[in-house]
Amino acid sequence: MKKFLILIAAMLMTLTASVTFANERIVSTMFVVECNESITLRDAPSVHAREIAQIPLGQAVGFIENVGNGFYKINYDGLVGYALAEYLSADRSGVAGIFGRVVNCKISITLREYPSVEAAELMQIPLGERVSIYPGEETNSFYCVMYRGVKGYVLKTYIRVDA
Repeated sequence: MKKFLILIAAMLMTLTASVTFANERIVSTMFVVECNESITLRDAPSVHAREIAQIPLGQAVGFIENVGNGFYKINYDGLVGYALAEYLSADRSGVAGIFGRVVNCKISITLREYPSVEAAELMQIPLGERVSIYPGEETNSFYCVMYRGVKGYVLKTYIRVDA
């Protein structure tokens, strides 16, 4: 019984810590800039820390605080972690490329391994989501895009290019 109570107490402390962590106040919006495709969101402010997610070039993130050591604490799509400050900017001037939104579908579209409807599915991209488009890598029917750190191909009819 004592072990059970200790286990319950530990679980409650972990749950409380994670809820506090996820609700940290966002101070401003920043953008991923000056990288080839994406940057890494980590669980601690170190390049050796565990990877939580890849954040694509041009993606907006919530800035929480400058923790020093060249890292910012940020919120990306509800995930709180750390990213190198040199790849985050308050303005989008360091963002190369074109962006678009998923349109003309009911729920989501398919990100494919290569530009063909026969290609393997990499993931689904929900209606309304933003993608980075790679100019020069498109075909007549497909855009080459990056979504949440995954590069692949989507049918052009489902993407509205941002002005």
